[in-house]
Amino acid sequence: MARILSFDAYRQDKERLRAGPPVRNTRPPHLSDRELWTRDYRETDNIIFAILKIKEILDYHLYYDDVWPFLLLSFMEAVHNRNQGKAADLTGTGASIKDYVLSAMSQDNKRDMSMVLLLIELLEKSPGYRGTTSTP
Repeated sequence: MARILSFDAYRQDKERLRAGPPVRNTRPPHLSDRELWTRDYRETDNIIFAILKIKEILDYHLYYDDVWPFLLLSFMEAVHNRNQGKAADLTGTGASIKDYVLSAMSQDNKRDMSMVLLLIELLEKSPGYRGTTSTP
């Protein structure tokens, strides 16, 4: 029995592949010292803000098909687990993403990458020293 095959979907997929990867974000990330320093990084909304700000900066300066999205997700999971009271290797995942950011730092992106390092440090250190209060 004869079958009629449509090649339109196949051709559209091939054309999309030939067009190349999607265009990167061409707008520089918006960074404000006030916006970064006035947040309490124990709260979930502020943790998500910091992670998305890190993603915005890295997305602008680095390629998406690299290893940094996985490192960022691992770091976000470790921060979440630590806030839930579970054991998490926050220093290990934080160190791996900091090493990657330091290796990708250049003269052009030094200021933005320093903000990424600062946000990672704030997420690592915030729960530890603010969460422990002694009551008499």
